[in-house]
Amino acid sequence: MIPPVLRSVRLPALCVSTALMLVAAPAGAQTPEAVQAACVTAGGAPQYCAAATAASRGLMGQVGLLAGLGSEVPGTASNLGTRVGGGPRWSLSARAGAIRMGIPDLSDGTGTAERSFVVPAIHTGVTLGLFDGFRLMPTVGGFLSVDLLGQAAFLLLPESDGFAGGTQSYSGGVRIGILREGFTLPGISVSGAMRFPGSIDFGDTGGGDVAEVLLDPTVTSLRATIGKDLFAVELMAGAGWEEYTGDVSMRVSDGGLGFVGATNEMTSSRWIYFGSASMTFSIILSLSVEGGWAEGFDPLAGYSGDHDPAAGAPFGSFAMRLAL
Repeated sequence: MIPPVLRSVRLPALCVSTALMLVAAPAGAQTPEAVQAACVTAGGAPQYCAAATAASRGLMGQVGLLAGLGSEVPGTASNLGTRVGGGPRWSLSARAGAIRMGIPDLSDGTGTAERSFVVPAIHTGVTLGLFDGFRLMPTVGGFLSVDLLGQAAFLLLPESDGFAGGTQSYSGGVRIGILREGFTLPGISVSGAMRFPGSIDFGDTGGGDVAEVLLDPTVTSLRATIGKDLFAVELMAGAGWEEYTGDVSMRVSDGGLGFVGATNEMTSSRWIYFGSASMTFSIILSLSVEGGWAEGFDPLAGYSGDHDPAAGAPFGSFAMRLAL
């Protein structure tokens, strides 16, 4: 069951982000089932096409999540605002995080085994406060305040688990304030960002795997957060929606000694939920711990292996943020 505080932030996120979703969603994107069918039509063995497709969708989602994790700005749901006199405020952050990945094992000759492992990442981010927003009442401010967001992430994909190596991700976006945190009111904000992870190469048919996949994903990321300082600890909860779209190139066994190739575009989406606790030191430095859960995906017709696409994925991070 989704907690009420998380359900309450879904509607603002969707209202603010509708235009971004329409612009970002490619008209020709295909479902995973269509990608799987194209692989079989090309001559791939059905069980291997199913495993390769499930691995591709899982990797897009897990790498996309690892590139962003939970909150866009660690430790706070309030926008930065501007300095006295109108100059922009800004903050720098560094975050170390990890997720648990579970995907089909393409080295398994039956096409049914699962491979599970933990993947870490390092993030650096910058936030620039551009607009203070409007004051709705004497004690209620920050409405429609604006922050610009930028981030670079280094995803440490393990070669020992079938990857060709790590990759990087870059993202940019905007955060819109709904309320600025006050003595009695929580801070509330919504954000939208586009992430661009580098190519992901998983599996090696030359080394005996039944399939290998090469992904080039793009992530549309939407977030809504609510937070309040309670007894010197800033507590924050949030919900997000992510869409993963990109080209998928597969090389799959035909069930004999040969391999076939197929390239298609795939798209999928899911909700994520997260919460954090943070403390501020010396006014400008905050440390935060965050944890969350990402929903799984719909079952894939034709795949009946050990991997459960509907299973969610936990993630967590520790962050430091300097606000000036």
